[in-house]
Amino acid sequence: MSLFSLYLIFLKIGCFTFGGGYAMIPLFQDELVNRHALLTTAEFADIIALAQMTPGPVGLNAATYIGQQQAGLAGALAATLGVCTPSLTIVLAVAGFLRIFRDNPHLKAALAGIRPATLGLIAAAVIFFAETSVFAAPLRALWTRGAHFSLDALGCVIFAGVLLAHWRWKPPFLWVLGGSAALSAAVYGLTLLFNCLPPKQRPLPCKTTPPKSPG
Repeated sequence: MSLFSLYLIFLKIGCFTFGGGYAMIPLFQDELVNRHALLTTAEFADIIALAQMTPGPVGLNAATYIGQQQAGLAGALAATLGVCTPSLTIVLAVAGFLRIFRDNPHLKAALAGIRPATLGLIAAAVIFFAETSVFAAPLRALWTRGAHFSLDALGCVIFAGVLLAHWRWKPPFLWVLGGSAALSAAVYGLTLLFNCLPPKQRPLPCKTTPPKSPG
């Protein structure tokens, strides 16, 4: 993919995103996974998780990582510039008229419609993360005849533990991510060790590759 095409993809995402980085995630998925097939669902989920762990807005970080993956440093610059261009242009255009726009009833009416739309986009991002971490099958399996829906036990444990820890103690963000990663790696290592026991001592065949992410 050319740098200009990469820039246009992220320019489109930046033009139609309101409400911050998490509202960008469904648009990222639609453009990069569904429409252009630049990433698989699992790869996209990994990049978003990495973007959350680094300083800065998650949408901007994700654009930089994806651009770098597609076209190196030049791709990272093109993607970052593309996703920033719309908001930067609009902010510069209205900066001198901020007081007028702040009290404009037409603008207030428009924002009243944008807010629930933004909430819907964030909810879509929550469902995407659930399908790649907590659910062992896509959510649509609940209403698809013949499909089987189930939950990922480890994902549910980590989700519940993080939710409880944040609610009760609010530990540092990096501690939460690091602890979750360490727990998942430890469980995977123990599972791999268990599966590689001699045949008479294990009920499952030996597996040496990590399980594939759902989706």
